[in-house]
Amino acid sequence: MMQYRPQPLAPSLIDAMIWERFVPEDHPLRLAREQVDFSFVNERLAHLYHPSNGRPAYSPELLSRLTFLQIEYGWSDRRVILEARTSAPVRYFVGLLLEDDPPHPSLLPRYRDRVGEEGFKDIFGGIFEQAESLRLVESKRVLIDSYTIEADISVPGFRRLLDRIITRALRALEGTPEIADTVEQLRREHGELAEDKSYQLGPEQRRQLLAEWLALAGRVADLLEARDGERSPQQSKALELLEAALERAENHDKRNIKKDDILSDVDPDARWSRKGRGRETKAGYQQQLAVEADSGFVTNVETNPGNVDDSEVLQSVLAGHIENVGGAPEEVVTDSKYQSGENRAYLKSEGIGDFIAAPATKGSKQGHFSASDLQVEWNEQMGEPLAVVCPNGQRTEKRRYAEGKHAWVFTYSLAQCRGCPLRDKCMSTRKKKGKNKQPSRERARQWSVDQHFRLMREARARQESEAGKAAQIARLDIERRFSYQKRRGGNRARYRGLAKNRMWGWMWAIWFNVRQIMSIRVRQSKEAAAQVGEKLYTAADRPHSQDAKRVKVGQ
Repeated sequence: MMQYRPQPLAPSLIDAMIWERFVPEDHPLRLAREQVDFSFVNERLAHLYHPSNGRPAYSPELLSRLTFLQIEYGWSDRRVILEARTSAPVRYFVGLLLEDDPPHPSLLPRYRDRVGEEGFKDIFGGIFEQAESLRLVESKRVLIDSYTIEADISVPGFRRLLDRIITRALRALEGTPEIADTVEQLRREHGELAEDKSYQLGPEQRRQLLAEWLALAGRVADLLEARDGERSPQQSKALELLEAALERAENHDKRNIKKDDILSDVDPDARWSRKGRGRETKAGYQQQLAVEADSGFVTNVETNPGNVDDSEVLQSVLAGHIENVGGAPEEVVTDSKYQSGENRAYLKSEGIGDFIAAPATKGSKQGHFSASDLQVEWNEQMGEPLAVVCPNGQRTEKRRYAEGKHAWVFTYSLAQCRGCPLRDKCMSTRKKKGKNKQPSRERARQWSVDQHFRLMREARARQESEAGKAAQIARLDIERRFSYQKRRGGNRARYRGLAKNRMWGWMWAIWFNVRQIMSIRVRQSKEAAAQVGEKLYTAADRPHSQDAKRVKVGQ
C-alpha cells in the first residue's frame, strides 16, 4: 500500500459551502468529478512507488487529474498549479480541501517521467473499462485516421546542424585526459570552420565547405566510437547524433529511397511529414487514432515519426484496438492513405469488413484506361491470372512475373496495338522534350495485374454501394476529435522525443474518453429527467383537463 499525504475522508462544512457556492452544478469540472472515477489510478500505479521509503507522496489520482486539466485548458505546469491554488472548481475537481497545498510545479514532469507511456496507457485502460461497465461502448465499426503533430523545434540547415552536433560531441569529450590533445585539436578545427564564410561565394564553395564539415564530423565520430565500453551517456548520445548526420549526408541526392534523415539535435526523432501532394510539409509526428463509430470512444492511439506512411501502421493500430477492446471489430473504415493490398488481404483473412477508401485509378482524371478496365481470366486453382482482354477486345496470354512489383506483366504484340481506335486513351502519345523533339516510337502496351488485383476490384465496387458511401460519411466523425485537439493546441507537440510524444498521445486519449463519458451520461440524465417530467406533467394535469371538459359540457 502506498503512503499518501494525509487528507480528510470528507470535506469540512466550509469546503462544502465554498464548493456549493462557487462550483455550479453544470460546471464541466463538477460534471467530470461526478461522472468519471479516477480513484483506480492509485492502485494501478502503486508499483511505481515505495510503500514506506521517503516522504508521503501526492496521490497519483491527484496528479492524474492535474494532467487532465492541462489537456482540457492547455495549461503549463506552473499555470495548472496556480489554478489549483486559487480556483474553486479546479480544487473541487482535483480533490484539494481548504487546508491542502497543491504540489510544486516541478513534481509534474517527474510524475510524467515516472509514469511514462505504459503508465498512461494503463490509466487509459481504466477509463475505457468504466465506459464499458456503463454499457456505453459498442465495438462494431472502428474508424482510423491520422493527425500531424508539429514538433516544437526549428529546423536548421545541414551545415548549422553539423555545427551544433559537433559542439555537443566535443563538450561531451571534455575532461578525458588520455585524449585531451586530440580533442583540443578537433576544437581548433571546429572553430576555424565555424568562422569560415566562404559558403557565401557560391554553390561550389558551399559544397567544399560542407565536405570539410562532414570530414570533421567523421573524425569526431571515430574518436567516440573508439571509446567503446568507456563512453558516458552523453558521449553515446552524441555518437548517435553524429552517425545520424553522416547517414543523412549519404542519402543526399538519392532517389527512390525512403529518407529517414535527422532534422534536429534537439528532437532527433522528428521527421518531415507531408499529408499529400501540394500540402504543407511539417517536421514532427503522426498520431494514429482509432475511434469506435457508434459510441465515439477512442480505442487506441499510436504515435510515429512523421515520415511513417499510414498504410504501414494500419495493422498495428488495429491490433492495439483489438487488445484494448478485447475483440475484433466487424468493420474498419479509413481513407485511401491506408490502402495497400497487404492491408486488404489482412482484413479479409481476419473476417473484418474492408471499408478502406479506394484511390482513384491512375490516369482516370485524364480519361485514360487503367488496369481496372481490363477483363482478367483467372486460374482459380493457382490464384493466378491467365490472360487479359483490353477495352478494345484484344486478348493476350503472354506474361511474366515481376518480383519487384509482385505482379504479372502482360504484353501485347505490336500488331494488336497498331491502328487501335482507343490508343489515345490507352497509351501516351506525348513527344519527347528537348531541342530535337521527335515523336515517341510506336510500341505495344503492357499491363500489370498484381496479386491483390481482385481485392482492389471488390473494394471499388463496395465503395460505390450504399453501405460503402454510408461508411465514408460516418468516417468524417473522427475529424471532430482532431478539431478538438487542434483548438486546445494539440497540433503542436508539447514534449520532445518519440517516447514522450507517445505518452502525450495516451494523455489525449484519456481526455477524449473522459469527455465522451461526461457527454453521454449528461445527455442520458437530461433525457431521463425529461421523461419523468413529462409523466408527472401528464398525471397532474389529466384530472384538471377532465374537470375543464365537464365544466364546458355543463355550460
